[in-house]
Amino acid sequence: MLWLLAVLSGGGIALGGRYWWDRRAAKRGDTEELEEIKRLADEDVTLLGEELSRLGEAVDGRELDAETRLDYQRGLDAYEAAQRTVRGIKSADSISTVTDTLATGRYAIICVRARVAGEPVPERRVPCFFNPQHGPSTTDVLWTQAGHGTRKVPACAQDAARLKAGDEPEVRYVRFHSRRVPYWEAGAAVAPYGAGYFASGAGASYIAIATFESQTGATTWGDWNSGGAYTGDLGGIGDYGGGMEGGGGGGDG
Repeated sequence: MLWLLAVLSGGGIALGGRYWWDRRAAKRGDTEELEEIKRLADEDVTLLGEELSRLGEAVDGRELDAETRLDYQRGLDAYEAAQRTVRGIKSADSISTVTDTLATGRYAIICVRARVAGEPVPERRVPCFFNPQHGPSTTDVLWTQAGHGTRKVPACAQDAARLKAGDEPEVRYVRFHSRRVPYWEAGAAVAPYGAGYFASGAGASYIAIATFESQTGATTWGDWNSGGAYTGDLGGIGDYGGGMEGGGGGGDG
């Protein structure tokens, strides 16, 4: 009887140790995920600041009308707000607050440039799928990735032109398991970053599908038709239509 109690006691200690170890590993993973998200967001904030600096040089000495000044101030406010928000991020999911602010700032820059040039202010669209740092998309393009089929994605003017010329788009790459991969293939650790820029509509589905693939090794892109609507089964991830919705981006890519 005593030996049985000893075995059970030892087993309890082992289970407790395993639970403690798993908790530590999970916490360590959450911390690493948060740091990666903060790093990506901080890079985007820095880039927005550089774009605003260039804009300031471009309009220096010009007499700006009230609407242009308002857009310019909106961009500056977004930059300052994004800086504060990045420092205060406590969870990976809260990155959406930063990406929303960055999108507002980038769109403000586009509006200022359009008004100064005497051009119509463009509509606010979701960011460029290939790299949200490029700012708002200007059109939807059919894009084929080897082994994954063809889908329709939002693209900035420059990436749309590259694809039309037969070149590759300028994709944002990140580090994932010691490899450099497109940000949408970097799994759950970076998924909140992409989901923050594409909060709803087809943009969200692009991120969800790619995250699903990177975690499971499945290939599901072939189930998208040329119009961008998913026709397969994600096993519970949800139904994502092909319509374009959601927030806009910032400066042009």
